[in-house]
Amino acid sequence: MTADPSESVFILPDPLVQWPWKRILNPHYLQAKAESSAWIRSFDGILPRVQRAMDLGKIELLAALTYPLENKDVLRTCCDLMLLYTCYDEYTDVAMPHEARQLATIVMDALRNPHKPRPADECVIGEISRQFSQSSLKCVSESARRRFIEALDEYTTAVVEEAHDRAQCFIRNIDDYIILRRSTAALNATFMPIQFTLDLPDEVFEDPVIRRLTDVCSDLTILMNDMYSYNIEQARGDIHNAVIVVMHQENIGLNEAMEWVGDYCLKLVHKFLEDLCHVPSFGKEFDDQVKHYLNGMAYWMRGHDSWSFESQRYFQKGGLDIQKSRRVVLLPRESSN
Repeated sequence: MTADPSESVFILPDPLVQWPWKRILNPHYLQAKAESSAWIRSFDGILPRVQRAMDLGKIELLAALTYPLENKDVLRTCCDLMLLYTCYDEYTDVAMPHEARQLATIVMDALRNPHKPRPADECVIGEISRQFSQSSLKCVSESARRRFIEALDEYTTAVVEEAHDRAQCFIRNIDDYIILRRSTAALNATFMPIQFTLDLPDEVFEDPVIRRLTDVCSDLTILMNDMYSYNIEQARGDIHNAVIVVMHQENIGLNEAMEWVGDYCLKLVHKFLEDLCHVPSFGKEFDDQVKHYLNGMAYWMRGHDSWSFESQRYFQKGGLDIQKSRRVVLLPRESSN
């Protein structure tokens, strides 16, 4: 289902209007940005459209807003990770399923084997992944690195499944969509840098309350991102978006679908705040680290929301005005020529 042309303006809900965590910019932003930007520009072979996406997206700003509590080395790694994600997304968003699978194999091999030289004729994403993996070794604990690689494997595998959906023009129901998006959005991996300097056992992350809190932050990010990215995605004919899924599933218009997704997000906010009151103690050795992890996720939510309007990733003009008014003019569909 596509937007009714009569709905030329739509309203963005604001699920974080009462979110207790406020915008914070990591104090190491400028130094990490300079180093990370120089690193990604050192690669030959990055397609111009991919470089443009990174420039418009202010990717290093995203890292500094979403990881405001981390030290300089971790922030630099986060900047590199966000750039790696952007490259990978830009390549796989237009890939056929077999091409997406090939890219996933390249990326995971490079991540698992940071000291292994990449083939000369390989896509540049392989060497980017290898160098990222190698440089991240200096600031990540062994247990966090293991969980990080597992989460990235889940992400690249899910992106292949997304490519199959796209090739078949298949629209899932909202519940199935969210389950898949938890993986395609790479959020399990994205939250990992928050624990890079921590030494938490697996039992913490297997705890039902911690798992629910992580899932809620993941789902909130997915749904809010889809509301903010809807305009540019509908313009180019994308269907992998929660707003489009809800319009199709509920047979409703654009503004009704935005309201539906916004209400869903508000329920998730309440669920997060409620569960936060029931986090168990894991002992004096770990409780402060658990608090850092949970605060880190909460700040990640706020930072991503702020970045969505401060960059040009989703709103090429007037993002800060849209953040205040919540009114968005619907873009025309792009020509297929």
